[in-house]
Amino acid sequence: MEVVKIRTPDDRVRYYLADDSGAPVEAVLKYLKFKDNIGYARNTLRMHCTHLKQYFTYLSERGKDYREINIDDLAGFVAWLQNPHIHQKVVPIRYEPERQPQTVNKAIDTIVAFYDYLVRHDEYESSLPDKLVKFIRMPGRSYKSFLAGIAENKASKSHILKLNEPQMRIRTITKESAADLLRATTNQRDYFLLYLLFETGMRIGEALSLWLEDFDISDNKIYVKDRGELENQAEIKSVASPRSLDITQELSDLFMEYICAFHTGDIKTNHVLIKLTGREAGKAMTYTNVDNVFRMLRSKTGINITPHMFRHTSLSLLYSAGWMPELLRKRAGHKNIYTTINTYVHPSDEEVAEVFRKTVSKLTGPVKGTEVRE
Repeated sequence: MEVVKIRTPDDRVRYYLADDSGAPVEAVLKYLKFKDNIGYARNTLRMHCTHLKQYFTYLSERGKDYREINIDDLAGFVAWLQNPHIHQKVVPIRYEPERQPQTVNKAIDTIVAFYDYLVRHDEYESSLPDKLVKFIRMPGRSYKSFLAGIAENKASKSHILKLNEPQMRIRTITKESAADLLRATTNQRDYFLLYLLFETGMRIGEALSLWLEDFDISDNKIYVKDRGELENQAEIKSVASPRSLDITQELSDLFMEYICAFHTGDIKTNHVLIKLTGREAGKAMTYTNVDNVFRMLRSKTGINITPHMFRHTSLSLLYSAGWMPELLRKRAGHKNIYTTINTYVHPSDEEVAEVFRKTVSKLTGPVKGTEVRE
């Protein structure tokens, strides 16, 4: 099984799953086309294709057809994701699962969505086992909710195959580390990129999607816009991503200095971030270029940094400064406020200790030997 990258006639990058003979897996091809047609982002399509590759690899090892499986086979896939050697005669000793529960759950969600597509498709529904169809159509509990028949029923992604996910702390950096990383940059573009990510908390795909006209210097704002898939394959993540971001005068000044230095008359692209050297100098910066920048920064500073850690740091600092969750949601470009709350609204140990010190008098018990009065 192989995930194959192709370029469509309208110059968009897409993916399909090829079997061992190189032929596309038809059901997966139709599923990915369906997801593409309803607006799923390119990176999400690639992730779905990768999850389905894992699933079809598992089925191949078990000698099973995807139309013949039952819920026990799906449960076996959960175990296989955690230990791919589980069905081999010689099993390596593993002290930790190969994949974390969050990763396993995302893969299972993809497989459930794949079968949900199949059970809605006349071409496939009749060839699937009845119990599998019932599971896909009713993945949650079998009893009716308290508001059944009154409130609108909403589809739920919850199902019995989900693993319990431990509460994960997001990875951030200190202001001192951010300063070290800025000092480690070797040109104005990289300095501007890091400052942009740190101040705005935008996703790296959003940064690579910025055009010159998205900066309003007179009003100190950046407008994140959805222009679909761009020449550098950058694209924003969700329907909530288009938004305006207030920025400081310092960031506006850095933008102007960078533009004056590198966006000369021979630059043809409208993208803000461009390549500076090589045969493609002057073209839009890509994810690969960003990865190279961060590899260099990790090597020079010893700080294990990724672009997304700047986002986490920026939004966490705003929360610590007293921003309400709804304001954070808008700044982050989250569709659902629960994403914001579950990710960023977690007081640190220091914050809990500080509040405790301020209220400790209310928790002080009676002194030994004194009378307790009602």
